[in-house]
Amino acid sequence: MIAKSLRLLLGSLLILGLLAGCAPVAAPAATDAGTAAGATPGVLVRAMTSEPAVIDPQGAPSSGLSLVLPYLFDTLVVRDVDNTILPSLAESWETSDDGLTVTMRLKPGVTFHDGTSLNAAAVQATFERFKETGMASPIYEGVTQIASIEAVDDTAVAFHFDQPAANFWSTVSMPYAAIISPASIEAAAAAGTGHLIGTGPFKLADWSAGQSLTLERNPDYAWGPATSENQGAPYLDQVVFKVIPDASTQLAALEAGEVDVIFINQPSHKQKLESDPNVTLHETVLNSLIYLGFNTQRSPFDEVAVRQAIAHAINKDEIVSLALGGLGQAAFAPLPPTLPGYDPSLKEYELGFDPERSRALLSEAGFEAAADGAWVRDGQPLQARLLTSTRPPNEAIATLIQSQLAAIGVQVEIQQLDGKAVMEATGKGEFDLLLWRYDWNDPDALNIFLSSARIGSTNRVGYSNPEVDALLDAGAHELDEAARNALYVQAQQLILQDAPWQPLYVPIDVLAIRNHVEGAKPGYMGRLLLNDATIVPQP
Repeated sequence: MIAKSLRLLLGSLLILGLLAGCAPVAAPAATDAGTAAGATPGVLVRAMTSEPAVIDPQGAPSSGLSLVLPYLFDTLVVRDVDNTILPSLAESWETSDDGLTVTMRLKPGVTFHDGTSLNAAAVQATFERFKETGMASPIYEGVTQIASIEAVDDTAVAFHFDQPAANFWSTVSMPYAAIISPASIEAAAAAGTGHLIGTGPFKLADWSAGQSLTLERNPDYAWGPATSENQGAPYLDQVVFKVIPDASTQLAALEAGEVDVIFINQPSHKQKLESDPNVTLHETVLNSLIYLGFNTQRSPFDEVAVRQAIAHAINKDEIVSLALGGLGQAAFAPLPPTLPGYDPSLKEYELGFDPERSRALLSEAGFEAAADGAWVRDGQPLQARLLTSTRPPNEAIATLIQSQLAAIGVQVEIQQLDGKAVMEATGKGEFDLLLWRYDWNDPDALNIFLSSARIGSTNRVGYSNPEVDALLDAGAHELDEAARNALYVQAQQLILQDAPWQPLYVPIDVLAIRNHVEGAKPGYMGRLLLNDATIVPQP
């Protein structure tokens, strides 16, 4: 799977070329709305670990929100599984020679779920609202690079920049950049609350808090992207997201036929379903990385030598084999192999498994080994609190890391909280070690998660290196792809030496789908594409 992903990386080389000045791209022809010949309408039920707080693409991210957004909203462009950019609400685009303006032509005949029409003013209103109120969004910085949005005419919108923005396409292809009905924006603002409305293939039909969200087919949908064969209205009547927080309960519901789709990241669950004749497993490698982070602003982890010592004590292959059951590949760089900027040459900078080197570094940092094997400096033992979320398989990974560090004399206490509590704790610096994951579609992930400007928010480890900041800033504005990649390679060399993170592994995630669902398939970043899906009665 990883080797395949490396091949897919070549497809991403086309993306930034668009910014240098692309010819208009013709949108694919949409098929007629309705049910295909022989297809059976029906209801698909998917398990959801947690529900969103509100349906607002520009709000704080959550797993529930990111799960439902692609069905309720559309973006201007989308990415295919090979990282290439495809038209969605925008049917074509042009970039000025200086890279400071991108002009998009919108598809005609698109309507929001409230019956209002998509036009350039709606796109302008969406991004102006984002710039004013979207600070909690993970793509906020990418949006703020847009100096202004101009409605050129009813169907053309221009994005103007003060500097070329290399990550513009990554920003506008994320579900958080969905285009919103201006009428719903005004209604929510007037009421102080309320769900926003998009143009997606499904509409929000019912929301039973803590139980389920029900989406119903949008019969008017006729503008889907080429990621599906059917670019008209979906065949399914409804999609129900059933809130089931516990992974084992989700598994039982799938086996009982109470849900049709679950997400798996526990090896034992995958092994159990591999022998189930009623279920098909779909593996996907995402633009994701699981890492062990260090609180670089808390002693003694504010010292490079101590961080390097801990990093050398981690056996990544053991984590992949024992904690993951092979559902991943050991990582050595801060970017996964699926993203531009990844380079195999970075392997030589890896702080690989070397317990003797760990002990030597701790000694060089002034720690002394006590009779019981523990390390002590100035009368204080070297110990750490490892913070992570309750999301599987974090407990298994954390326990193994605890064992590996104990082997070199470092005692670790594990603290597991829900995801929101972890984010709050890291924002306050209340941890020593952090087991965490990021998912992103552009090498600008390094800027989002490790730049000095993001300390206290997405830079959870408090890492700061002005030289790295300068390289990441240059990469954000470099439109020449080879030059941009070189900047990210340089930045990663420094990051690996500073060791704010110890990259652990690139995950292989699995979607388990009951066999009576046909036509559903994983898309970009593992999102389940449902426009071709039907429910077929089983004999």
